[in-house]
Amino acid sequence: MKITKLLLQLFLVSIVLTSCSGEDKIVEVIRDKYDNGVIVSAEGVFNNKDGSISYINKELTESQNFIYAGKNGALLGGLIQSIAFSETEAYIILNDVNTIVVVDRYTFEKKGQITTDLKNPRYMTIVNGKGYVTNWGETRFGNDIDDDYVTVINLNTLEVDSKIDVAIGPEQILNKDNKLYVSHKGAYGSNNIVSVIDLNNNNTISTITVDDNPDEMAFDATGNLIVLSEGKPVFNSSWEVIDRTTSSISFINLSNNEVIKSIDFPAKENASLMAYEKGKIHYYKGKDEKVYSINEDDTALATEGVEVGGIYGMNVKDNSLYTVSYEFPNSELSNLTVYDLNAKAKVYETKVGVGASKIYFN
Repeated sequence: MKITKLLLQLFLVSIVLTSCSGEDKIVEVIRDKYDNGVIVSAEGVFNNKDGSISYINKELTESQNFIYAGKNGALLGGLIQSIAFSETEAYIILNDVNTIVVVDRYTFEKKGQITTDLKNPRYMTIVNGKGYVTNWGETRFGNDIDDDYVTVINLNTLEVDSKIDVAIGPEQILNKDNKLYVSHKGAYGSNNIVSVIDLNNNNTISTITVDDNPDEMAFDATGNLIVLSEGKPVFNSSWEVIDRTTSSISFINLSNNEVIKSIDFPAKENASLMAYEKGKIHYYKGKDEKVYSINEDDTALATEGVEVGGIYGMNVKDNSLYTVSYEFPNSELSNLTVYDLNAKAKVYETKVGVGASKIYFN
């Protein structure tokens, strides 16, 4: 399906699905502000540069796709890797074109862009008016272990202040107490560390060893860092996965950067997505196509989960699980599905952009 045809389908007719009465109905939705709701970023088809953003209100009664295009009269022009939010702006990271598009957080009107010192940018966190962006570097396939870095951007001027060299494969990035925590998934290679960048001490870097391919991170209620390590797959000559190193959920005491607890997955099993809310950790196992939930003080994995099928992204808010999924290759519309975690039941579903991958609450 060509993007022009898809854009016409999505933008001119926004679909709203309501199930309170047991019947679906179609409503056109036009908003000046996209607040008090859910933002879904969709990567688009690789090389088509058709990444898009959708909005769903918190009551799950309204939905609108291509909100950036609707506001600005043009597509973003790249593959959306992730979005970072300040109090007033959203920073949309376009991985394939090495660009960050800056928009108003609530209207999505474009305010500027950043194109310097970005090479395969991934994720961003904001500290004291500066944006810190992880980059895989020029050779993202792991041929060069020395070209990965964090770009430091002055968000008032949108100018790059500096770069911080880090180990291969910097991925997610969080901040706490003026320190940055970077998971190193390894780009298309592999790594097994979390870097700690001390902004109070001239950006000095220390590392914490975890299991292979750490990715998703969160802070628990006591301030520990939770890290999901996916494990490193082992392939045969036909590129079939025949084994995997240990996948785990680790808990790190940030006062001494020591792993105080690790919950391991069984051999050859792993989790690839994680979300945290109010003392509960939610993780997705692709093998089971289920999302499981444990308390942060648990010492074992859950045995029962919510059946969600194959998903590409997820998040949790107010004990509701939000997931996005699409059929590969990602040339068709994605589905946003919401589940009640108490009832373990689907409560809402709507179409969103092509290759939807990230879910945010605005």
